[in-house]
Amino acid sequence: MKKTFSILLLLSIIITAAFPAIALAAAPAGRLMVYTSIPTTQLDMMMAMFNNRYPGITVDVFSASSADVFARLQAEAGAPKGDLVLGGGLEAYRAAEGLLSAYASPNAGSFHQDYAAQAFTPFQLHVSAMIINDKLARDLGVTVTGWESLADEKLTGRMAYMDPAASSPDEQQAAFVKGFARSVNVSAPSAPSFVLNAVSAGQFAVGIISEEKAIERKLAGADLSIVYAQEGVAMGASYAGVIENAENQANAQLFLDFITSREYQQAAADRLHQRSVRMDVSFGLAGIAPTAELRRVSFESLGLKVIASDAASR
Repeated sequence: MKKTFSILLLLSIIITAAFPAIALAAAPAGRLMVYTSIPTTQLDMMMAMFNNRYPGITVDVFSASSADVFARLQAEAGAPKGDLVLGGGLEAYRAAEGLLSAYASPNAGSFHQDYAAQAFTPFQLHVSAMIINDKLARDLGVTVTGWESLADEKLTGRMAYMDPAASSPDEQQAAFVKGFARSVNVSAPSAPSFVLNAVSAGQFAVGIISEEKAIERKLAGADLSIVYAQEGVAMGASYAGVIENAENQANAQLFLDFITSREYQQAAADRLHQRSVRMDVSFGLAGIAPTAELRRVSFESLGLKVIASDAASR
């Protein structure tokens, strides 16, 4: 009996000791080279969270403008030194499609319906929202519900907008917002701080600005409303892609899965006020629409096809 017990105890010790070793051997390791154009604050948080989850993977980063990132990708065609491209709009990825490897993240099933079946991986949405000084709007006798309501003559000289290209890499989104602003006689974009301050102070009734900036100002206590156009919001995305023939493709895919996971996406919404591409992530703030409820405006709607096309060419 004692001999049997001793054998069982020995087996138990061997199995207990073996499992951690097996787990350690199976843990992701190696290197990952990321070419990126995303802002430093976002990049730092992303890398810290990824390194915490996968400490065995050493991540190297080449950070530059989107144009320089894709120029480097083109220069290394056929013999890439990088593994992943992070940041940039859909147009840039389409132009470099032959240099990128097809990969569908298992997280895609949780993405906003307009981005769930794309060839590249979206990891952040960019929304152009409207901020309203409710008191001034009431004094002017206007109700702002969407794009068409901004054509009210009472709002002439009472609107400002931020250049959407400063916050979104989506060229169509930028062209639409610029084209619409010109159609209601707002000649040029203003700095985000000017738009926020002018609307908050009552100098302007309406501002068109990135949702992130609007949320930050709202959380700071500004007395303004955030409106999502009833015709659909101007919206774009930032993308990421695995480089074809990359040395560390498995780690690149792991990185894509992580930055589109609910864990990272919720943290980005909570800390950076960034709009998640996932429908199960929420800001948890009154007046801020859930991702699942956002409807993207047709960039050729509202009779702005010519204006938007003209703006895109400038």
